[in-house]
Amino acid sequence: MPLNLIDPKELLVLVRAKTRSGAEALYDQYALVLQLAIFRIVGEKGLTDTLLEKTIVQIWNTTDQYNEQELPLLTWMLAIAKTLAREYVIKLPEGFVPLKTI
Repeated sequence: MPLNLIDPKELLVLVRAKTRSGAEALYDQYALVLQLAIFRIVGEKGLTDTLLEKTIVQIWNTTDQYNEQELPLLTWMLAIAKTLAREYVIKLPEGFVPLKTI
């Protein structure tokens, strides 16, 4: 079944309005690229999935802080994902070796 992509501006309106269709479109259109960015930093599927969930929630809760005049929506979302992933990696115990299974 083909994916019907929503324009980023329209997606932003739906997410800011906290609609179900906004949540679904946010996940459907951006989860994979966010997941890959997170995985490249943490290197472990379980951690990636957890951080992806935290990323989506943070995006959902902070869209009012996003200024579309400053940078593209995807760039802003990737910055959130990478920041959360890096913060998590800093907190990992010394000697932690991720299982690279995706």
